[in-house]
Amino acid sequence: MLRSAARAILSLLLALSLTFSLWSGWQLAQGWPGSAFVAAGAARIEAALNRDLARAAGDGRMTARLAALLDAAPRNWLAIEAVEEEMARQGLAPPPELAARRDAAYQADHGVIATGKACAACGWDARNCSLEIVLICGLPVYLTPLPDLAGVLREGTHYATGQEVDEVDFALSAIGLTAVALVPLTWGSSALVKAGAGVARLARRMGHLPEGVARVFARAASDGFDWAGIARVRSADELAALARPAALRPALEVLEDGGRMSSALGVPATLHLLAHAEDAGELRRLAHVAEAAPNRSVAAFEVLGKSRLLRVARHLSRAAIRFAAALAVTLLALASMMGHALGNALLREVRRRARG
Repeated sequence: MLRSAARAILSLLLALSLTFSLWSGWQLAQGWPGSAFVAAGAARIEAALNRDLARAAGDGRMTARLAALLDAAPRNWLAIEAVEEEMARQGLAPPPELAARRDAAYQADHGVIATGKACAACGWDARNCSLEIVLICGLPVYLTPLPDLAGVLREGTHYATGQEVDEVDFALSAIGLTAVALVPLTWGSSALVKAGAGVARLARRMGHLPEGVARVFARAASDGFDWAGIARVRSADELAALARPAALRPALEVLEDGGRMSSALGVPATLHLLAHAEDAGELRRLAHVAEAAPNRSVAAFEVLGKSRLLRVARHLSRAAIRFAAALAVTLLALASMMGHALGNALLREVRRRARG
């Protein structure tokens, strides 16, 4: 009697858990990143930002942030225009004095002479580039495969001749070249990884790649490839044969997050947010926000601050935890039933042998 009741309870638990997990899994499989909980989390992120930005517009923080951005040197027009667009959404007009300051600052920064000087400085050294002109002054080359092969050959030669190797540059170049071959092995998107590698390379040239993120790439370079054959590499296929996908997975995930952000926001806004991601975890959460609210991410970052965006992005983490918990309960119930069935089978066998 007791065993029958236990079996019935376990069967019910398994059925309920399996039903919930199959429902969650089916939703997870819809679309890319393919999940209803991601969609629901994104909706909650957007709703939270809507509330916070409306509050910031009403209590004066949005206007104060615009004034601070206009006072900065150099001025970040990407951020200024993002805040202005959000003020327009909120039906908030800047005070006349602030509007006049804005117009004067724009004329000073966007005249023909000022633009020419900025473009020349950017072309000479990417570290001199502002986000606004990053794609105007010859830097799109960093977003193509052209620097990838050059980077691999250059760092491979440095290694073979005993010179110092730039591991971050090598990792970004090597992953950019081999993404099509490597990413399917890690269940990612090669297009997003390649886009992320291009943005990360450009960020590093501009001095916008945070140390915490750069360390992921340095580790990928040292552990993710068989360096004994690097100097002889002459093609992407040869390089892919020397790769160790498991060791490269953390770097591939970081680049995929960067690619997601770039796809949602564009390159300049991605560079702006990437510069403030202290590690891979922060980059992933900022990418969640970018996908959930692509038109408001920069304004929200400027007005509400990074810490608020990171807290808002936890909506997705909580949804993922709920799905993992449901799956764990299902597996536990299944294991319990299998254990119960095995115990019964062993008991029957012992009884059979005893009777024999």
